[in-house]
Amino acid sequence: MKRAVSVFLTLLLLVPLFIPVITVRANDNITYNVLEIVSHANQLSSSPLKQELGSTSNINVTTMTMKRFVALRDELDGKYDAIVISSGDYNPTKLGMTTSSNRSASHNTTNILNDVTDLKAGQIKQFYIDKGLPVFLHDSSVKKYPTSKLYSYSQSNAWKSKTNVIFFTTNTNMKNYFATNGTKRPHFVLTNAPSSTQVYTKGDTLSFVYQITNYTQFQNKLLTVNLYIDSDFNDKYTSEEIVASKQVQGATGTISYTLPAGYSGPRYWKVEIVDETSALKDYEKGFVKFQDVVANIKVLQIRKGNDASSLLNTKNMNPSFLSRTNEYHINIDVTTLADFQKSKVYEPNYSHEVINGKYDMIIFGFADCYNGCGSVISLNQNTVQSVKNFIQSGQSVMFTHDVMFGANNVWVNEFGPIVQQIQPQTDLGNGAPNASTSTKQVNSGLMTNYPFALGDSITIATTHNQYYTLNLENENVIPWYNINGSPRDVHDSWNHYYTYSNGNVTYSGTGHVGTTSAFPEDEQKLFVNTMYRAFFGSNHAPQLTVITPRENEKIPSNQPIELSYKVEDLDLVDRTFSTKVWLNDQEVYAQNNVPNGTTIIQSLPHNMPNGGTAKIKIEATDARGAKVTKEFQVVIEKVSANIEVSRTISKTLAPVHEPVTIQYTLTPKPLSLLTNTLLKVTNVAFEEKLPAGIEVVSLPNGFTKQGTITEGYTIKGMLPDISFVKSGTTYVAEPQTFVIQVKPMTKGTFSLSQAKLTYKDINTQVVNLSFNALSFVSDYKITDVTLPSTMFVNRGVPKNARLLLNVLPQEATIASVEWSENSNGQIISIDQNGVITALQEGTAQVTARVKDVFGNVKTATMTVIVRIPVDSMTINDFTVHVGETIPIPITVSPADAKKAVSYSLGNSLYAEVNGANGTITGLKEGVTTLTIQAFNRNDELIEKTVTVTVQAIPVTAVVVSPTVVHMNIGETTTLTATVAPNNATYKTITWRSSNPNIASVDENGKITGVSTGQVTITAQAHNGVIGTAVVHVGSPLTGISLPSTFVVQKGKTINVLPYIAPIPANATTKIVSRSFTISNSYYAVVDSNGEVTAKRLGETPLTVKLIDENGKAWTASTVIRVVEHATDPTKGGNKNGWLY
Repeated sequence: MKRAVSVFLTLLLLVPLFIPVITVRANDNITYNVLEIVSHANQLSSSPLKQELGSTSNINVTTMTMKRFVALRDELDGKYDAIVISSGDYNPTKLGMTTSSNRSASHNTTNILNDVTDLKAGQIKQFYIDKGLPVFLHDSSVKKYPTSKLYSYSQSNAWKSKTNVIFFTTNTNMKNYFATNGTKRPHFVLTNAPSSTQVYTKGDTLSFVYQITNYTQFQNKLLTVNLYIDSDFNDKYTSEEIVASKQVQGATGTISYTLPAGYSGPRYWKVEIVDETSALKDYEKGFVKFQDVVANIKVLQIRKGNDASSLLNTKNMNPSFLSRTNEYHINIDVTTLADFQKSKVYEPNYSHEVINGKYDMIIFGFADCYNGCGSVISLNQNTVQSVKNFIQSGQSVMFTHDVMFGANNVWVNEFGPIVQQIQPQTDLGNGAPNASTSTKQVNSGLMTNYPFALGDSITIATTHNQYYTLNLENENVIPWYNINGSPRDVHDSWNHYYTYSNGNVTYSGTGHVGTTSAFPEDEQKLFVNTMYRAFFGSNHAPQLTVITPRENEKIPSNQPIELSYKVEDLDLVDRTFSTKVWLNDQEVYAQNNVPNGTTIIQSLPHNMPNGGTAKIKIEATDARGAKVTKEFQVVIEKVSANIEVSRTISKTLAPVHEPVTIQYTLTPKPLSLLTNTLLKVTNVAFEEKLPAGIEVVSLPNGFTKQGTITEGYTIKGMLPDISFVKSGTTYVAEPQTFVIQVKPMTKGTFSLSQAKLTYKDINTQVVNLSFNALSFVSDYKITDVTLPSTMFVNRGVPKNARLLLNVLPQEATIASVEWSENSNGQIISIDQNGVITALQEGTAQVTARVKDVFGNVKTATMTVIVRIPVDSMTINDFTVHVGETIPIPITVSPADAKKAVSYSLGNSLYAEVNGANGTITGLKEGVTTLTIQAFNRNDELIEKTVTVTVQAIPVTAVVVSPTVVHMNIGETTTLTATVAPNNATYKTITWRSSNPNIASVDENGKITGVSTGQVTITAQAHNGVIGTAVVHVGSPLTGISLPSTFVVQKGKTINVLPYIAPIPANATTKIVSRSFTISNSYYAVVDSNGEVTAKRLGETPLTVKLIDENGKAWTASTVIRVVEHATDPTKGGNKNGWLY
């Protein structure tokens, strides 16, 4: 399946706050849709269920026969609220081989083949029984035939044991059932949808407005709205075709999608709303008309022989039907089986060997006994294999009337399994009994609606039944029309099929009179619809656009062929292609796994110095084998000029805004001349017109640029003259080179083909030369790839992760995306389209590996959780600190359901939640709410909201270092303060001094001694916690002094210790020891305490020695003078009455 890309984000984490759980009850505003299956067509108009319900207005019953039910390919999932198999005769008997005697009567299959298929029984179980929707079975009817599949399934434990499988005898009591139980399925209507008559183009937006009519029943559940586009036109919608998805936020909403490029034609859409947990859903479908690339459909009709069945015959096909302006054009070629089987050597136009890449569809038809019937026309094995390869590559084949005739022939054996015609072989059509020109539509889709809207019954050329049973067990087999006409059961697609498809293969019963009678207009329109659907539903060959060179372009023989071509595949499923190039029948280039949309640039040497015609063949093949081939030729011209010009480019793939260097070379050719004059080439002028979008980075000296980047710059410049000097018998000149550097400013392919050189040759003639064309591609490098952190997936509801993938820049071309998951397919599976399927409860990691065209790889990882129902959750208000990450304190029962819980914050300013890990991180002080949501076993949302207080981590201690400081006045030192714990939120410290007059401290803890004394320095945290240090400020001792003389009376004592004066006076240095010394103890003595005793008259020096705390010695001296009172003051030597 294919899909278009649209970016969206749908996460359970975004679920809004829901109202409390309510009890599911019937909703009177709902109309219940019920499918009733009956056994016979005569029950349709007045079915048992319709009779039971009477005029009940809120139950809409769709009644169909079992034969029609097993042939319908409508999407059963999400279409009905209940299924009823009413009373009837569900005879399983099959039709066997008929004979000429009973063949006509055997067309009436009304009373047989009324059994269910395995396919449809499986759908009833998967989409209804397993999801809890009611299935009503008429007890005696389903038990009537013990050999039937209906009996086997209805009596199996998988059906019978379920309470929602209700066996009834007379009435279903459905009215009471819905009145009591309502429906478990969401219902919605589209109140606004795109018009099916308006024409949309690329870039237009489709918007759908929906209203959920029973929203009150689901407002406490997770609903998702999905928009699908049937991108491969197979009338099915798969997960990879989801182009937009979003979570339902209320009873009404809008979902939109922007249309990408593609072929003109209808775009079939489906909008569904699904209950994520139960996978129950509702949907609506429609289509819009789209115009963009005209579909050129190439068809090869292979006739049995040269008969009149050609679709080019206007009686068989109105030419006006084959085209419609701006929409499609069908071109039909016609050949015969004989020519088709030839090799291309003998039949180059229509051989089976050339169909791949040339045609989108081949038709085998139309003729009675197309395969020869009694004398089977054989197909050689090479032809058979070519057709099989064509089908296997996804391209279309249409088989027609009588291709599958007989048994054990090449047609039946080789193509029977492909067209899904199986045993029993009935031979109903043998001899053409009960021929008919009437049909009855079975399924509706592109085949019946476009380009022509066909009726419920169309007129066809006379035809009859075919010979084998159609395999209705194959879901890909879609019956479109059955043959009508008595005595057929028109609903029997097992036997009465007229036109059906199996994937890219179509079968038509037309051709019985294809060579003798015209096709009616309805049938012609059906053929056109068939060819149109075949084209859109098939794998298309890539589109190949040659950029350079042009057909028959002239290329100088000295220059290589600069080949550039772009390959695009509008089939979005084809993401890569392989390509080859041949030059003159020699393969010169081959590359595999090239990303879709790539421009190939190759410089091809041709080795044709003398010129000639070069044949180029390019082939591109998609991953499924569809290929396109383009052949053309160029003319290689022998260069006669005396100068050859060429240039090279530094890279052919350049990032936007990054420089590209072009080197130009002028190569003079040796000249053989008889002259002695100076040979010079003059007036050498260069000029080049650059494409728009290229900026000039640097130019040679003297060169100029003119113009703008939007229109493309023109570069001009003069080059030095070229002088030839004689060398032996020739004149030679040195090559000249110069460089121009440019850079692309936008994404795109740039072709540089307008570089010219003009000069005056040695013969004064003006010569004009062109440089070889160059091409390069610019693109954006991928800078980032992201996925949501978490995705929730439920079993039965696949999710497309590709829609969640965000690639930056968005303009960057994605070469490839590889998806992987780490559960080894145990919890989830993921395909290469990014579709995730839940397998069992648990958690897995999904990784997207994205590569750009430069080979750069970026990866993104997402946690995928397959939900586990939650029985209970317990959580209370809690506190988290700023910067702290803690597990969310929740208790979940069962414990392994914790991964299924989702969390959402009221204000993400204060905290951050990691849903995958179940943790919360405090960001900022404050208060917020945390809402916890999960689903219980009844698919009901349970929810709790708690208050989360985010607090700072407090400082518990402040440690100041050092704790004691000794310093002197004028000195500085710095304290440090360390807070505990280390992860405290606020670590700011405020410093203060107990007495700044002794020591001051600044905001950084720097203290300065001011005066002597002791202070306490305090470091305080924001919450008041403190740390302290004691600082002692002192004044250092620089010396000591004593009075110059101590006068002591003989026999008396004096202590000199108090007279020792420190210098300075406020010195705080501690003295640890002291000693006293007297020079002459005859006069006086001193003890260890400084006590001086005077003995005799006279004088003696005294020395004091102090040792301070630093071990430094300080000394001071004085004189001790001993005196006494004079007894005879008249004697000499006395002074003032004292003797000295």
